[in-house]
Amino acid sequence: MKKLGYFLLGMALLSLMVGCNSNQAGKKGNDKIVIWTQAAADHPEGKMFASRVERYNEDNSDKPKVEIQNITRAGAGSGYIDKLNAAITANDIPDIFTLDGPDIAAYVDAGVIGELDGYMSDGFKEGFTESIIQQGTVDEKLYAFGYSDSAVAIMYNEEMINALPDNVKALIPSMDKDWTWDQFVELARAIDNFAKTTSDPAFSNYELAVSTLLSDVASGVYETGTYYFTPLMWGNDTNIVSDDGLTVDGVLNNEKNVEALTKFSKLFEGDPLGSASEPEKAFHTGKAALAVAGFWYVNELKDNYPDLKFKTVRYPKMNEDYNGLYTPSGSWAFVRNGNIEDEEKINQVVEVMEWLTNDEAAEEYYHAQGSIPSRVNSIDVIDTNTDNPYYNEAWKVMQYQVENTNKARPVSSGYPYLSETYAKDILLKIAQNKTTDSKTIKKYLDDAVKKLDLEFEKYKH
Repeated sequence: MKKLGYFLLGMALLSLMVGCNSNQAGKKGNDKIVIWTQAAADHPEGKMFASRVERYNEDNSDKPKVEIQNITRAGAGSGYIDKLNAAITANDIPDIFTLDGPDIAAYVDAGVIGELDGYMSDGFKEGFTESIIQQGTVDEKLYAFGYSDSAVAIMYNEEMINALPDNVKALIPSMDKDWTWDQFVELARAIDNFAKTTSDPAFSNYELAVSTLLSDVASGVYETGTYYFTPLMWGNDTNIVSDDGLTVDGVLNNEKNVEALTKFSKLFEGDPLGSASEPEKAFHTGKAALAVAGFWYVNELKDNYPDLKFKTVRYPKMNEDYNGLYTPSGSWAFVRNGNIEDEEKINQVVEVMEWLTNDEAAEEYYHAQGSIPSRVNSIDVIDTNTDNPYYNEAWKVMQYQVENTNKARPVSSGYPYLSETYAKDILLKIAQNKTTDSKTIKKYLDDAVKKLDLEFEKYKH
């Protein structure tokens, strides 16, 4: 889910390189198919890919052998991406490789990856969730098969909530009800006010009302902020970039975004409810009462923090009347080398990609590491009938969002810079400076637009 890091040495260099290559990859023959993934070989994700490849080879001994290389990614993915970029420069790209969903458009723009339409089995594309199709589609053509989906919801510490007065408890929605950002902030403020006066042991470690993981943004992992908080705009019926992926003026800095971010800024008003320098694992360790929580929290809390009693509710809408898609989603995905010229080889490559991302694979990935299935027919494999009610509830909420409200992050050739600018120059500034007035927030947005306009010029043809 994390941002890919710095994208190549610049798209201008990559485009030049791709335009001058000799398509060596398309002339390697059909003797084998090579896959690169960003998962370490000893990680559950790396193991599950290796297992799928092993069985493919066993079941298809008459077809080209598939070889997989699991390359550990560092931080936001730089180790893996550095090696991939070097392979692109040397014109030695693997047949299949993984990319984070938002970065697909940049590689398409550079001519590095090939489209999948026309090579897929009948109905295979339609088997993916809507948001996974959306993240892999550029200019109405599909380029990527996401091998899992994702979700973000709100979690709260049950013991802290049980200690609250009844009128504050009443502010919490049930797991099957929508609520708004204003209601979320109201709850957080009421919790913080109570925490300052109570001696209840549930609050003995309390430091802040809401964990936002903006500390990730402060340390350079910008995608966390964009992934978590672009929905502020979506839920207010707007976006951070236009549908063309390269127009931000009049979009990122429009009135609806100013309104949404002004409401977001209430977390940092007066005695702040959140922090850009929150303690590590703040929610997990009882230091935060509420958390904007990624799907990975579910297994992490169950396995490593078994004493924490947590409850889960839906991601809040910015505008209660908005009925479109607005909850964050997306994943890493498999793509194919766009320089392969041999049609038979392309068909073989896509067949392997389908094997890695079909309904059966999605179910296996869920069992292996709790990955939300990216296939419509496989979502029901999520087990919400275990002996752990906290686990069950969390998955029910996130499964609902995957099936009904999830939306892919923007498709943009300049997404890495867009994500960095949005997270660092807008979200982080609001949090660190405790900016709560609309005029200053509008200036942050206008300044970000100026930076992005200059960057995006290189992608406009």
